[in-house]
Amino acid sequence: MKNPLLISFGLAAMIALAACGKKGAGTPGNTGTADVSFARATFESLARGDSSVETKIDWKTFTSLGIDIGGQYVVIKTEADQKGFRDGFITQFSASFREQGGKIESFTNWRPTEADALKTIVAADSPNGLLKITVTARDGVKRVSGLEMEK
Repeated sequence: MKNPLLISFGLAAMIALAACGKKGAGTPGNTGTADVSFARATFESLARGDSSVETKIDWKTFTSLGIDIGGQYVVIKTEADQKGFRDGFITQFSASFREQGGKIESFTNWRPTEADALKTIVAADSPNGLLKITVTARDGVKRVSGLEMEK
């Protein structure tokens, strides 16, 4: 089970690199600005392969580059297997990011582009397109629930 998942993670990261503000309510308790910092820090940690980023991702609802990661995650039965899934995603995303020549500093102009009471969409420009990160609050905890790349 792990090999196909790792391959899909790697492909997702490669797609992002190949394809690579409006203020509103944002997630509860901010104007979108805090969500920008949160989204940026989460993306940078993910790109570096920092395992501590796993707590900043809403694994049950997470979509990455058009892939329903959450749908794959919720069918995993044991906590040990879920932990392996999370670690595998982070490792593969980071490895693919670096192998494709990704550079964290290439992502600039971080800003909220859409915000309401449920979510904030944070965008960053890159030489390969527009990165969009969805920040949501579920169960009172702010997490990243989506990662997309647009040309």
